Parts: sequence; C-alpha cells; structure tokens
Amino acid sequence: MTIDNPLTKEQEDFIKKHKIAKDLLFDAQGNVLSDELKAEMSENNKVVAYNASGYSEDESFNFQTIGGDWLQADPSKLAIALRENITGYIYLAGSRKGGLIKVGSANDKHNSIKGLNLPASRSAGFDDWELLFDVKSTAMGKLERLVQGELNEFKAAYPHEKIAKTQNAAEVYRCSYDKARAAIATFETDEAFGLMQFNEKKHLISGYQFRNLKAQRGTPVEA
Repeated sequence: MTIDNPLTKEQEDFIKKHKIAKDLLFDAQGNVLSDELKAEMSENNKVVAYNASGYSEDESFNFQTIGGDWLQADPSKLAIALRENITGYIYLAGSRKGGLIKVGSANDKHNSIKGLNLPASRSAGFDDWELLFDVKSTAMGKLERLVQGELNEFKAAYPHEKIAKTQNAAEVYRCSYDKARAAIATFETDEAFGLMQFNEKKHLISGYQFRNLKAQRGTPVEA
C-alpha cells in the first residue's frame, strides 16, 4: 500500500481509535472528494479518504468515506463504508402507503425487512414494507451505493424514529419498482459485483409501479 502523504499524529490517532486499516485509506491530497476521486477509490478498493477538503464547519475534519460522510463529524458512518467490499444482499422493498421504493443492503434480508416495519424503526414512517427483490453480491456496499446513485434524482427524505432518535430514511425513492430494478440491472454484467441468487416476487411487483417523481433541488420531501 502506498500513501502519498504520511499520516499526521492526529490522523494516526484517529484511525487507531476507530480501527481503520491503512490499506483502506486513500489520500485525497487536499482535494474535494469528487466523483472522479470516488471512482479511483472504488477501483483500488479504498473506502476512506484522508486529507479531503470541503467540510465547512471545521476545516480540520479531513476523513471522508467513499459515500461522502465525514467521519470526524459522525464516526458511526464508518460501518457503512466498511461494507463496501463484503458479501451480502442488495434488496428492493416497497411501501404502498408511502408510494416508495427502498434500496437497502443486509446480511440477513428477511430480518432487515422485519426491522423496517417495527414500531420503533419504521422506515420513512411506514409499516407496510414488502420485500420485492434481492440478489447476493460479493461487493454489497459498493453495489448499494452505486444503485442509489443511479436513483438519486428520485430520492425522498422522510424523517422517522429509530431507537428513540429521529433519523432520516436515506434509502427511499419516489420511483417505480421497474425503475429501481433497472438501476440494479445496470451492474449485472460486471463481474466485480459477483451477483448471484436472484429472487423476485413477480406476483407482487405490479402493485409497486409508482410514478417516477424527481425531487425538487434543495427541497427534501417529507412525510
């Protein structure tokens, strides 16, 4: 592994505290983490950039995940980045009450869907989530991130309660099942994702062909 700029003592202390392996690090060299740099990270199996710039509230914050989260602001986001290259399931779920499609990932897809509907953690505030499609991937987090990127223009922001704390259901989209399924299909021929074990509930999907509604720029959609 080659790091262009040696880690400072503060950076060394940070990765040690949060148990971040050095071979997962990418030197952003003081740049904003652009799509091009994220693509370079992905190609080299890096999931955390250091020496990244652009965090306006504190210029000393410089650790950013490949998904765009600032780790010094919220270290809990590290868990998402570490899923980038592990094996697991990507799934599509739908809520008729919300007219929403959810793109998620999980080691256990069935327990994940149950969790979406629990009173304490109803995703986007709805309790009728149904598993519609799932596929196993050897790069679960990477595939989830890219599929969500394909659907970004339809992203909806819905505040919901989770473990007595209001959070945002960041993986929900105002789009049809077919639109979300097509986003996954974009990556099906790429051997890097190792897709296998496709499962689709064809008897259900006709009820989840919602309108494809683009989010207004700068205006999140709320329940």
